[in-house]
Amino acid sequence: MSSDILIIGGGQSILNYKLGEFIDSFPTIGRINNYKTYGFEEFIGSKTNIWFNGANQGLKKNNEIPHRVVVLIPPKILAEKGGKIHDRIIRRLNTEKYELVPKKYMDKFESEVNTQRLTTGTNSILWAIENFDRVFIHGFDFFIDSKTHYNDGKIKKWLIENELIKKAQKHNTTKEKQYIEKLISQGKIIKLVDIIS
Repeated sequence: MSSDILIIGGGQSILNYKLGEFIDSFPTIGRINNYKTYGFEEFIGSKTNIWFNGANQGLKKNNEIPHRVVVLIPPKILAEKGGKIHDRIIRRLNTEKYELVPKKYMDKFESEVNTQRLTTGTNSILWAIENFDRVFIHGFDFFIDSKTHYNDGKIKKWLIENELIKKAQKHNTTKEKQYIEKLISQGKIIKLVDIIS
């Protein structure tokens, strides 16, 4: 029996499709960092099985913790922090129940993409390829060069679009985009919009 996962990104393009019911029909749904479903259910559904995050500074505490929490921290930070990383994760996540992806896998992901400090989105996709038979994605807008998220407020969107707030400066999204597009062309990832159109 094959196992499928659908990973929902935070891209603005999500609001172009009312796929909530279809999304919730997937057996496993992963969402990233500061995802929000409330108020967006008709577009992205409400079910969440896995919360992917980087336990980073900007992470908002989640009141409802999904069944699985998968933490993807860049290997350089894992090496610097050592065992102290767990205190930081617990403080930022507000839970002690999480899976920290080991450094050897994080190293492997960076090596595959040939760049450091991958986005949580790319890391979650690569983790899913290792753990599921089929990986579907939706709302990953670094493919279309959008830097705002569907749940950003109007003021924040304006600030980002006018480059008054810099986003994703630590990441090489061009390399990530090229790598993810290669995986899509090889059939290792399936874009949700490609199966509905």
